[in-house]
Amino acid sequence: MKKINTERILLATLVAVAFFGFLLWSIQQSQSEEESLLSPSTIVNAKNVMENQMIKLVAPTLNSGIKSPVVISGQANLSGDRLKIRIKDSQNLILREIFIQTKNSKQMSDFSINLLYKKPSTSKGTVEVFLVSSKDSSEIYKVSIPVVFND
Repeated sequence: MKKINTERILLATLVAVAFFGFLLWSIQQSQSEEESLLSPSTIVNAKNVMENQMIKLVAPTLNSGIKSPVVISGQANLSGDRLKIRIKDSQNLILREIFIQTKNSKQMSDFSINLLYKKPSTSKGTVEVFLVSSKDSSEIYKVSIPVVFND
């Protein structure tokens, strides 16, 4: 009869526990990143339109498939700030970033643009629309929407 090597059993158990702990942590991180895209001030209405008090993103919709060039449209109230659109893949590689204008800077006004972007390195990403503060150039009222790249 072989002698049971308790040290090997203990080591294998510790490795298994560490692996599953890391796996659970990774899943939780992924979920919290998706939840952070929907900030408390951003709501998703029945038509999958994401909006906050300054920006309403009509297209693309939540988790929709996009191809370059993509139509990005909605409404924004600039109030002296500048409107910026950013497309990123899930590795946070910026595929395109551009400032655009709305028709009227004093009230909610329409915007729409056909935007070409670089080939993504992943199948998922985000479209971000936000105001750049005229005071300190910070990103404010950001609407981030998860998308799937069909390129």
